[in-house]
Amino acid sequence: MITMQLFTVEGSTYGPYGALPVSGDWWAYGPISVTRTTAELIAEDLNVRDAGCGLTAAWVGDDLVFTWGEPFVGMEDERIAPDADGRYQVGGLWPWIEVQTERSE
Repeated sequence: MITMQLFTVEGSTYGPYGALPVSGDWWAYGPISVTRTTAELIAEDLNVRDAGCGLTAAWVGDDLVFTWGEPFVGMEDERIAPDADGRYQVGGLWPWIEVQTERSE
């Protein structure tokens, strides 16, 4: 059984975002599976909190499109369509880290 985990972008104050790792051998640049609501938060954080970083996010219908600007001209846009469950697999753009939470007993 795969359980929800919390992720953030390494070195940032983004999130944390509730997500599912896409595979059991997940790694920092691997995709995480998020809901539309969480994908909207990721896009907002990127566009507002990290404006000017060279990467922006926009919605084209139901697809989330990441576009590279200066100084990354020439890199291909990344278009992420929802999967059959309506989730977005976001990865490969920056390193994700799992947020460790303390549990009280």
